[in-house]
Amino acid sequence: MSLEIDTVFRSRANSRGLLLSVLRACVAGLRNYHQRRATDRALSCLSDEDLRDIGLMRTSDGYREMR
Repeated sequence: MSLEIDTVFRSRANSRGLLLSVLRACVAGLRNYHQRRATDRALSCLSDEDLRDIGLMRTSDGYREMR
């Protein structure tokens, strides 16, 4: 009987661990998305000269490095 209870608790703990891992990954993805959006908003406020000063060029797809 004790072995059964121990197995049930372990499987529930593993399930919670998996769920927490998935939630952490989702939160990290959302955090990265919001950071990219903030960067895009800040870059969109800069003029072409300002972008050139930091080594970027505005393109139809976004921004790319000047070489």
